[in-house]
Amino acid sequence: MNEFDRVRQGEKFEGYAFTFCKAAFLVLIFQRFSLLALSGLAALFYLLASWRGVTRWRCWAKPPYVTLFWAGIFGWQLWLFFRPTAR
Repeated sequence: MNEFDRVRQGEKFEGYAFTFCKAAFLVLIFQRFSLLALSGLAALFYLLASWRGVTRWRCWAKPPYVTLFWAGIFGWQLWLFFRPTAR
């Protein structure tokens, strides 16, 4: 492995680390409501990006599937937090 490939692999690892750093920071802020907040924000920003004409996506799923997925998770979390509890 030459120096260029070694640095490129290091940059790839740093990209993964940065992604998990962002996620961990948001979980730290939102704590119990992390999945609710993050799924809602993901769905919102994917919709906004789509409306602004973005055609290149870096997510594992492509629109509209990624937006529908996160909107579904958001709806499920809303239902869990606000459902009537049996007493």
